[in-house]
Parts: sequence; structure tokens; C-alpha cells
Amino acid sequence: MRFSSRLAASKGARAAILEDAPRPTRVGYIKGILGEFVGSQGSYGKSGEPLDAQETHQAFIALIRDESDPWDYDNQSSWSALTSHLKDCEWPEFYDFVELVGSLLLKKDDDIPFSEPEYFKAYQTKVNALLQEDHIGWSLNEKSELYRQIPKPLSKRMQLAESELGDRFATARVHYQKAVAYLYQHPLDEANSIKEIVSALESVSRALVPKATTLGDAIKAMRKNSKYSAHLLDALERLYVYSNATPLVRHGHVQSGRPLLPEAELSLFIGVAYIRYLIEVGGKDA
Repeated sequence: MRFSSRLAASKGARAAILEDAPRPTRVGYIKGILGEFVGSQGSYGKSGEPLDAQETHQAFIALIRDESDPWDYDNQSSWSALTSHLKDCEWPEFYDFVELVGSLLLKKDDDIPFSEPEYFKAYQTKVNALLQEDHIGWSLNEKSELYRQIPKPLSKRMQLAESELGDRFATARVHYQKAVAYLYQHPLDEANSIKEIVSALESVSRALVPKATTLGDAIKAMRKNSKYSAHLLDALERLYVYSNATPLVRHGHVQSGRPLLPEAELSLFIGVAYIRYLIEVGGKDA
């Protein structure tokens, strides 16, 4: 599924800094990256690029189902036609193209075994550097798919949390990984992300309090132990209540509605902190 289709499937969630292709970014991509991998064959173009501008443009038009032909955009050269289209297309279609070029380069690498150039890796590095420099919250993965990039400070804490979910907390680790995927891979699913992070917390809590059958039961038991902060347990309980009371998260609800993206992000961030807190205070060998 192409970028714009995955985005459309995300129920309209929008965050301009995360989901936009401003003109300076497009120009930076065209002038600083694209020319190294896409060129025009024949007298007008440079030599040595792995992809041809007209063929790549035709593939792009087919991908986004544009009714026009490449030459409709510019009558001077295939390169001008392509770059004009990229400057004027809808921003999700621009990212469709970014992914498309990566996919074509992956195929090119596969078609030339034992060759020294690894076109896709070079392309991926340059694209991610540009997106990071322009504070665009997307990152190109090894499959040439753009996904939402987790902020570095949070990413480090999340990595620590996941590393602490060892064998004893294997089930919690699965729930945690699902929570992250639902929030940072398209299509976004805010409700399931909240459900999974709360399920991860419930799993950790039940591992620490074996007699508990729910997160609520575990919190009640923890209140009897002075090593846990009563105030922090209050906040954890409120997160649990929120997840149970919010439509589409944990229980069937009559009322309509769904959690907002900022609510899902907040729940994940809080959940990560509580996972680390519970394991540290509760004791890995308790």
C-alpha cells in the first residue's frame, strides 16, 4: 500500500510537522538527492544515474493514477517534467514518489548482483538526513516505506523499557510492541495503541503481583506495599479508568467517538514510564 493510501486509512489524523512536504523540503530533495539517482537518457541528461527520469515519472503517474502523461507537465525535458510535477503535486503524493524511488533502487540493487554501488542505502541515508534536518517526522525504512519517527529522547526511553521486558515479561513485551506499531505505523490506530499499552502495564503488574487478575487488582495490592508511591498509583489507576471508559479501547460502549492522537501518544509515553517504574520498584526478581 502506498504512502497516501496508508495515510488515508489513518482516519484523518493530522499533525502538520509530521505529515507535510513543504516546498523547501521538496526543493532540497530534488536538488540535493534526486539528481544523483534519476537522470535523463540521451543528449539532455547526465550519465551514470541508475534510474531514467521519464520511466520513473511514468511509474509515478501510474502509481498515483494521474490521468496526465509525463510530457503534459513540461515540453522541454523529462527531468523538468518530473521535477515540476513533484513541486506541484499533493504532499502525500510527494511522499508516494519518495517511496517509489526507493523501491526502484532496491530492485536495481537486486538486478545487479555483486555490484559495488548500493543505491538504496545511499538514497535512504540522504532522504532521512533531509527529513531530520527539516524536522519532518517521517523516516524511510529498509523496505522503502515511510513511518513516523519517534522523537530521539522518547526513543531512548522506549528502548530501555523494551530491554527491561525480559523473559518474565515476555507477554508484556508483545503488547508493548503492538502499542508502538499502532501509533507509529500506518494506518494509525489510536484506540488499539492505548489498549495495548494498558495491556502491557497489566501484564507487568500481574507478573509482579501473581494473585492479581486485572490491573485494578494489582494496583490495590501495590497500595499495601510502602515501596510504591500512593500518588503515582493514583495516576496509574486513572490511566486504567480512562482506557476502560473510552470508546473503542477496552470495552464495548454505546456512545460514539474515539480517542484523539494526542491522547494515544500521552498514554504511550505514560505507559513507558510506568513500565520502567514498576519493574524497577517492584523488582525484577520479586
